[in-house]
Amino acid sequence: MVCEKDEKRSEFLSRQLGVRVVRECEPLLEGSEVIFIAVKPGDLEEVLREVGDKARNRVVISCVAGASLEKLEKGLKGAKVFRLMPNLACAVGEGVMAYSSSEGTGEEDRTDVRELLGKLGLPVEVPEERMNAITALSGSGPAYFSLVIRALVEAAEELGIPGEEALRLASQTAKGTGGMLMELKLTPEELTEMVASPGGTTEAALLELEKGKVFEAFKQALKAAWRRAGELG
Repeated sequence: MVCEKDEKRSEFLSRQLGVRVVRECEPLLEGSEVIFIAVKPGDLEEVLREVGDKARNRVVISCVAGASLEKLEKGLKGAKVFRLMPNLACAVGEGVMAYSSSEGTGEEDRTDVRELLGKLGLPVEVPEERMNAITALSGSGPAYFSLVIRALVEAAEELGIPGEEALRLASQTAKGTGGMLMELKLTPEELTEMVASPGGTTEAALLELEKGKVFEAFKQALKAAWRRAGELG
């Protein structure tokens, strides 16, 4: 069940996905064991006022960027509160599902939440003080990798590869690289060395990236996202 006040979004959820949609929180609160809060930061206060203590003893998982456990607990009196930072890849079961739990949660609650989030990707429990950095890393991360893939695809098109084929090749290369790092437990440096032969094509490409200070630019981009996450909180 979803509480959605936007009419067009409600129609999409109902007709296309078969989800039961309500316009107010009350019926959702009555019948749910686990409640997700997935709104923009500016809309959180209204939701907290509407829910209040009506979620007592329920598991409430907040996806709201920058919203601390302390703030959530104050607004959701008696609830078992979790703070979650997912990313868009959960749409294909490959998300990063980083979460923190409040003191009011028990081991059984944390196990249940981990199993639930595991259906959408990789669940990772982290101390809350890391959450803004994780927001910058994995929450915003799909946009960073999409930018890289877009640049590679455009360059490949200029070299004669059809766009659809270039996109498929670049996307699979990104997916395979992540798989190697995780499954073979390689460091990024080790994998780079495996690909880059002295005087070869990869080395020529890496030298060009170094000229453009791409490595440092990505570091600064992540820190900018981290600062913004703190401001939103």
